Amino acid sequence: MTCLESLTLGTQELLALDAGMDIPGLLDEDGFYRCELRGSHPGRHVALVDPLAWDEDPPVLTHWLWWDATGHALAHASSCRACHLPEGHPTESGCTADARRCTAQTALTETDRAMLENLDDAAHQTETDQRCAYQTGHEGPHVCLGQSQDRPDDTNTLWWVTWPAPDNSTYHLAVLPGCPATAADRNDDDLCLHPEGHPGKHSW
Repeated sequence: MTCLESLTLGTQELLALDAGMDIPGLLDEDGFYRCELRGSHPGRHVALVDPLAWDEDPPVLTHWLWWDATGHALAHASSCRACHLPEGHPTESGCTADARRCTAQTALTETDRAMLENLDDAAHQTETDQRCAYQTGHEGPHVCLGQSQDRPDDTNTLWWVTWPAPDNSTYHLAVLPGCPATAADRNDDDLCLHPEGHPGKHSW
């Protein structure tokens, strides 16, 4: 069942958000948005802002509207590799990737979440709840991408959340290179979305 929470934005709120978008005019004029996650999910609510993104095969870089009791924010970030929900969406969301993806999760402290989200050239909205990106049954620690600093010169720095940490604390933030493998069998230049030296199959 889809989450029943919704958000209605006033005219001034719509204008303020629209002014910060690289493509103006994507916000609904009535300002009404319903959460697109399932049931009583953890974390904030989210709605897809750009309806044209539904016409593209995921993953897509698009606009999302996030909200909770403390307020709302607009983000420009990637979708899941298998569906039109945000990357790192909660489990049991109806996504076809759920059946083969590890279900292990960890929660970032607010300090670490804010640090990742406020890095220079940060490319993604950072969620508190982080889910392992590997396939179920993988070897070694759990890993997911916490943030990517994508610079104008096409270089980047990748921050990964790994758990359990070597010192047995809850999790560890590490800067690691991405896997250099490309999807040659798909005749494109997409890089694997795991860190270099990852266990199991590549992920495009």
